[in-house]
Amino acid sequence: MIDLMDKKLLLEEMNANQVKKVVNNNSIAFIVVGSCENHGNHLPFGSDSIFPLNLAKIIVETIGNNNSSSNHNCFILPVVPYGVSIHHNDFQMTVSLKFSTMISVIEDVLDSLAKNEIKKVLVINGHDGNIAPVEVASRNIKDKYPDMVIACLESWWVLVGQKNANIFNVWKGLGHGGEAETSAMMAIRPDLVDLKSAPEQIIPNLPGDDIRLYWKFSELTKTGATGAPKEASVQKGQEIIDILQRVILDFINKMNACSWRYGVSTSDFK
Repeated sequence: MIDLMDKKLLLEEMNANQVKKVVNNNSIAFIVVGSCENHGNHLPFGSDSIFPLNLAKIIVETIGNNNSSSNHNCFILPVVPYGVSIHHNDFQMTVSLKFSTMISVIEDVLDSLAKNEIKKVLVINGHDGNIAPVEVASRNIKDKYPDMVIACLESWWVLVGQKNANIFNVWKGLGHGGEAETSAMMAIRPDLVDLKSAPEQIIPNLPGDDIRLYWKFSELTKTGATGAPKEASVQKGQEIIDILQRVILDFINKMNACSWRYGVSTSDFK
């Protein structure tokens, strides 16, 4: 794991002088949103925050090492450690926000950034229940501040299997605390993974891939986890990080190349 604590990339660790040096109207702000919920007996309750935060740190440090210009400074906002987890409420110590609360939190954070002239925002989401409220909040703020660019890595656990299904042995790595998520945590925080306590493989019966079921998690598993966590490894976790790093950096490089303008506005660059 990369130790970035001395790099002052986290907003909560900066003082006013450091903020003035790092944050400007060309900065890219990273927002990490997670959850607090059971991930089986082998992963911590904060997995949905811990992994995306470490991914954001890796990305921001890479950008800093590759770009000596201060025009594209990046910084990471304090993590939003709670999410919409009402579908996990049957499991002990689920801490969930209401949809309306989560939407308001994200809207208020984005609104604060806009008022500080931060117009480039990348949300890294670590939890499925946050996808809908992040979208609603982002669309509301985009309507209020049309020149703000808001992007989101919505579901990294799905994306990695789509990019390279050969990494995984079971179910394209899917699952809550499954092969992909356990591998990712093993790569960045092995001290928090108790693989010997991982449950046996559970692949829920979800008929109809093209139709979405709105389930409660207790209908899918009694352990707090699904998928095949015992198939996880550090090597797979590193491959996950490499894929996500490439995807995010490619996006940022392409956005930088067109000055964070897209759609019809990019015609000026042709």
